Amino acid sequence: RAIDPQALEVVPAQANVVAQRLSTPLFGLGLIEAIPDETLLANAERQKSLGLNGVPALVNDVATGQVRVGRFGWKAQQATLLAFSADAFVNEMGITNRLFPTENAPNGDAALLARFDRVADPEDRPDPASGKADIDVVAEFMRYLAGPSALQFTQTALQGRQTFEQIGCGGCHMEQMTTGPSDVAALNFKALYLYSDLLLHDMGSLGDGIAQGTAGPRDMKTAPLWGLRARAPYLHDGRAGTVDRAIQLHDGEALPARNAYQALTAAQRQQLLAFLASI
Repeated sequence: RAIDPQALEVVPAQANVVAQRLSTPLFGLGLIEAIPDETLLANAERQKSLGLNGVPALVNDVATGQVRVGRFGWKAQQATLLAFSADAFVNEMGITNRLFPTENAPNGDAALLARFDRVADPEDRPDPASGKADIDVVAEFMRYLAGPSALQFTQTALQGRQTFEQIGCGGCHMEQMTTGPSDVAALNFKALYLYSDLLLHDMGSLGDGIAQGTAGPRDMKTAPLWGLRARAPYLHDGRAGTVDRAIQLHDGEALPARNAYQALTAAQRQQLLAFLASI
């Protein structure tokens, strides 16, 4: 889609990577933002003792001007919700803003863009009454969305939880982290059962072929598993229709855990899936 048919962008003939992306869930993002960078750096150190190689995504946060640990997006390419919001505005909706004031020209053709885009940049202007632009309002909306609540674990799910740890899933899908200090009571030193280390891992054939931020073509952020039951299909591109299939497609650093999952009995797999459907 484009503001005029003559300004449509086309896939160039030399393009050699085609990847699809599902939108990442928005619930609980304020809690994720409130996790201290030091916690994520400590996660990386912890992983070395487990023989894993999770890497924090160190990004230049456009909202603060600081180098922060990224945590939003499939490649952990944004560190704060304001930057995440502003990035989506310009790249997904074509709305320039104070953090990303430059329009994306169709196939990089600035002259073509100039023929049709007659709205001065940045297009997202602050509201005179509140002083907030739309990127601020959207960031605040995401910040205060609650995280998903776990279901009551059945005995089957409890057995699956034990299996989850035994076969190594918990190495990357860490059960719990805690937010740091916050003036907002709902975000202040809160435990969140995220089931992610929020680090980048080499996922082998499960990578999307895209280098973004500090993430290479095979690197993906460990997807949080909380609320998994509410968001089929699975994986970054939706290629897996079931959780079982998503596990079967794990590769790279996750290959040993996948192989251990495949070695489980049918009953053990059902227990593990019951656990994942409860968190």
